[in-house]
Amino acid sequence: MTQRIAWLNEKGGSGKSTSALNLSANLASRFGQRVLLLDVDHQANITAVLTRGKTPKKTLTDVFLNDVPAEQAIFKTHIRNLDLLPADSALADVNVAMADTGSRLGLGRELRLKRALAPVEGNYDFVVVDTGPQRTLLNVNVLNYVDEVFVPIDPGYWSIMGVQHLEKLVEQIRLHMEHATLRIGGVLLTKVQKTNVAKEVEAQVREYFGERVFRSTIPLNVKVEEAHSRGMSVLDYSPESAGAIAYLDFTKEVLFHGNDTEHRVG
Repeated sequence: MTQRIAWLNEKGGSGKSTSALNLSANLASRFGQRVLLLDVDHQANITAVLTRGKTPKKTLTDVFLNDVPAEQAIFKTHIRNLDLLPADSALADVNVAMADTGSRLGLGRELRLKRALAPVEGNYDFVVVDTGPQRTLLNVNVLNYVDEVFVPIDPGYWSIMGVQHLEKLVEQIRLHMEHATLRIGGVLLTKVQKTNVAKEVEAQVREYFGERVFRSTIPLNVKVEEAHSRGMSVLDYSPESAGAIAYLDFTKEVLFHGNDTEHRVG
């Protein structure tokens, strides 16, 4: 059964795209999982990394606006077992079109991503979705599609407030869209530094979210950004670096612990 995971945080700069990319690459290349990574952010950062700056022939925009089958827009990356459904800046136009309830995209707008992916998702063990930081109709589509939301938190004092707002949105989707299986499946601390502020915030996050917080934490590490500039995951670029080791530990936690309530609970 395909596991469908979205990375979502309405606060920018939390390490969302970085975590989506490195989790997907690790699952695919290190553990042999068939992974489809969706870039649903009009900034298209993940697309730029995995296509190494090349312009994809088709993108998610074409799937929404031009009814291109998702299969035709999927990009085979250089990473074994990892496919990409790329984004481009025109995804912003998709949100505008969806906002018009009288338009073609405005009809059944909350479920369009789910319907588009239905023919292909069975080819994969994991579908991982990167999202934009804003609350948009595209992100509502994502929440209607996935079953789990992973929330990256950088250790700042405003971080918990942002996740509390996200919890309310998830609950609204559960109730009003009748998506009972949707849940916040895990909280990942990112860009962690050895400071008193970081320690205090981590303690607050673990107290508030309890066992939903992953045991692994991701340190602030320059090798991660260097890897992205070369179109690579950090584990492939610098396997001995602190960032690579942390993301590998995190991937193992996701893959092997799953819904094991001894380690995580939904």
